[in-house]
Order: sequence, then C-alpha cells, then structure tokens
Amino acid sequence: MIGRLHYKRDFNNLRINGKTVKRGCLIVIFNPSDNVSDGIRVAFAVGRSVGGAVVRNRIKRRLREAFSRMLLKNKSIPNGDYLIRVFPGVNNKSFIGLSEDLERSIEYLRKGDD
Repeated sequence: MIGRLHYKRDFNNLRINGKTVKRGCLIVIFNPSDNVSDGIRVAFAVGRSVGGAVVRNRIKRRLREAFSRMLLKNKSIPNGDYLIRVFPGVNNKSFIGLSEDLERSIEYLRKGDD
C-alpha cells in the first residue's frame, strides 16, 4: 500500500535530509525510513508550467499507476518518503517512458542505500 505525505514537517524533512535523483523530466527526492513498519509514502509535485489542471492530474495518475506497478512486480523499493517532481515536457512522454524514468530513479536510490 502506498501512503501519502500530508504534513509540512514531512516535506521539510525530505528537503533537509532527502537524496535527490534526476532522470528525464522527473526529480525524485527520497528519505529512507528508520522504521521498517513505516512503509512507503509518496507525494507528487506537478507545477502549472506543465499544463492545465486536467494535464497535471493525468500525469499524477500515470505516476501513481507506474509506482503501483513497480510494487506489484516485486521491485525492491526502499521504505521511506518520496517526493516526485515533474517538469515541462513530461506530457509528451509515453506511459512506458515515464515508468522507465521512475524505475531508473528508484533503482539508483536503492543502490545508493546498500
């Protein structure tokens, strides 16, 4: 199950302690969890420069689906908090391209944890 980030303190903690990876039109900021039972929490930041509300919401749905598919494929996704930022040009990417950028980002973060 994927949780969501809600509180300002969580976002501040990500900003201060998080590791950042940029792949394609995505930036993934990750802060590992100290407690194994905390699970995975995700927030998506899609600015107005990407497009109107319909476009931004579509991109968030696609990213949420890509993240869910990674979990279903038993990809080893580290527990912790994720902030996924999106930049203009992402609406021209296919779902597969977006998924690959996300997978490469998280794979890099996972290898950095070892």
